[in-house]
Amino acid sequence: MILPLFDSNPRNVVAPVTLTVIVGNMVLFAFQMLLAQQGTLEEFFYEYAFIPAAAQQQPMTDTLVTVFTSMFLHGGLLHLAANLWFLFIFGPPLENRIGSFRTLLIYLVSGVGAAAAQFAVGPSSEIPMIGASGAVAGILGAYLLYFPFAMVVTLVPWIIPLIPIPAFVFLLLWFALQFTMGMSQLMHTEITGGIAWWAHIGGFLVGFVLAIAVRRRRRR
Repeated sequence: MILPLFDSNPRNVVAPVTLTVIVGNMVLFAFQMLLAQQGTLEEFFYEYAFIPAAAQQQPMTDTLVTVFTSMFLHGGLLHLAANLWFLFIFGPPLENRIGSFRTLLIYLVSGVGAAAAQFAVGPSSEIPMIGASGAVAGILGAYLLYFPFAMVVTLVPWIIPLIPIPAFVFLLLWFALQFTMGMSQLMHTEITGGIAWWAHIGGFLVGFVLAIAVRRRRRR
């Protein structure tokens, strides 16, 4: 596993949307822990997580609600920490460049795109899809467009403890891993749970496309 530690962009930037999303996810995770102690967490997930099979049997408004609420739910502390760490690394520079509103738009729309991608490959799945991974992937896709040559200092334990990697190399390798694992999941249909790889893929692509649209609009 390779882990980004920081990038070459200035860190003394104000990123209210990124900070709010991080804090919001942490607060909701604390609430999940309370539900887990009460034995009602699973019921909560089935109520507020996005479930592809259920999406075909309920009104569109209900589906959209679960798509958005699922972005703020996580299956465990490691799941939460990984998503928020990537958001902490790549979110503030993007927000400083394009503004808070556009960053929030990319985050939320990428989360919707992530759910749509996962639905496309598994429309009959009854497993709740939770996590900010797809929305965070959208931030990564937008970051790739705006900062392709920024250096990402990365922890690579089995090669060199710390190594600076150009952002486009790091992010394209990350995307290649998601795609490889997603294709493997498709070919091994007995795998019914685990990581929603196609949500990562969909979120990343949506974020990249939205970033193109934002940049063109700002130039005009």
